[in-house]
Amino acid sequence: MEDVIIIGGGPAGSTAASYLTMLGRKVLVLEKEKFPREHVGESLLPFCYPILKELGVLEEMERFFVRKPSVRFVDKEGDTFTNWCFNHVINDESHLSFQVDRKVYDTLLLKNARRLGATVKEQTKVSGVEFDDEKDEVKVTAIGPDGEKQEYQGRFLIDASGRDNFLANKNRWRQPNKGFERTALWTHWINVKEMRGGLEDGSSIIAYIGGEKRGWIWVFPLERDRVTAGVVMDSFYLRDKKREMLEKGSQDWQMDLYKQELAESPFVGDLLHGADPMMGLFVEGDYSYNSDVKYGSRFALVGDASRFIDPIFSSGIYLSMKSATLVAHALHKMLADDLDNNQPLMDAYKQINGAYDLVFRLISLFYNPHAISFADAASFFNEHIEHRDAMAAGHFILSGDFFENNQKYRDFLELLANPRYFNMYKKTVIKRDNLNVRTCDVDRYRSIIFPKVSLREIA
Repeated sequence: MEDVIIIGGGPAGSTAASYLTMLGRKVLVLEKEKFPREHVGESLLPFCYPILKELGVLEEMERFFVRKPSVRFVDKEGDTFTNWCFNHVINDESHLSFQVDRKVYDTLLLKNARRLGATVKEQTKVSGVEFDDEKDEVKVTAIGPDGEKQEYQGRFLIDASGRDNFLANKNRWRQPNKGFERTALWTHWINVKEMRGGLEDGSSIIAYIGGEKRGWIWVFPLERDRVTAGVVMDSFYLRDKKREMLEKGSQDWQMDLYKQELAESPFVGDLLHGADPMMGLFVEGDYSYNSDVKYGSRFALVGDASRFIDPIFSSGIYLSMKSATLVAHALHKMLADDLDNNQPLMDAYKQINGAYDLVFRLISLFYNPHAISFADAASFFNEHIEHRDAMAAGHFILSGDFFENNQKYRDFLELLANPRYFNMYKKTVIKRDNLNVRTCDVDRYRSIIFPKVSLREIA
């Protein structure tokens, strides 16, 4: 019998498996796909760094992936911007985060879980779960790669099935986040002639597109001539454009709309001029949801299986991995003491739910056209220590400081939601010169900004 059975081998599942095996637990991971596989969400936050260090994968990360010093919010033209450099508040090597190819990254994490001692079965799709209270065990049935039925027993189940939401869908716990009806279209581009606008330093580029689109464009560098570029827009706007483009005779309305939206940003359009899509277009719609139930007797939901809000601040992977570490440590204690005493899980989810609620509030402010404009946000709080602290709060939030200090930052965001206080913040903090810097003083790291190996060779 396994101590823990985990559904899903993505970042949440592989992280939970790795920590539990390092703590001496017997773990089985059931993953429906064969890795590597494509996935959206290629930018990591600095607060991922200590987790990656504990997992023992930093050396490989530094070989494979672009280093990320900041996130830069720009207007459509690319002229007005704020550059949120993580080294303004993080004084160690973790201020250089990573831009990752998810095929490579997820495979690296899953292989690492296997290296640490977890049993991993790929192309094995879970079809049923049964909780046996009399035997104090979980029975899991799955379909293997050859179509054969498989059965497993464990003491506890972690659902890390991602947006498949295995338990949440099965039990009708999943609820959409109203007001977050968005669709993302994205792919990778190669033969980019010139990395610029911050991409040459490894930074994430976010361009806000307002009006009825209520969305944004992202561009992240993955190699010296390769970027991931995507556009997120209101799903109702997309449906109207679909009808319009089909009436005009479009043979591939999704790709045509994607390219049209990118081209409407002069900065992005010029950047991608002459570049080529590396693969087909990926589309994910109405992806924002929450599970009403997070854990119970002998089960817990982690990562996207529990909740997903929006990719705008690249928070998803960190929220998933950090949640997985908290649940793993709570579960280790419960397995050692008393599985019926779920106080450790209650404590873990108090912190997890607080972190997700903070990110939800931050993203709600981003989509509010009358609140924060992160492209304009660059220079207030220069003269007084309380101003610098307020500026640091913005940097820490964008770096991923969601968990231990979530209530402090939620109070900060509530202040910014008040137009009076936001205007004060804008005048004294966002207009600061150090948010308009072209680089984050990372020239000395130039030799390690881009990966040392070709991702195309290993993907």
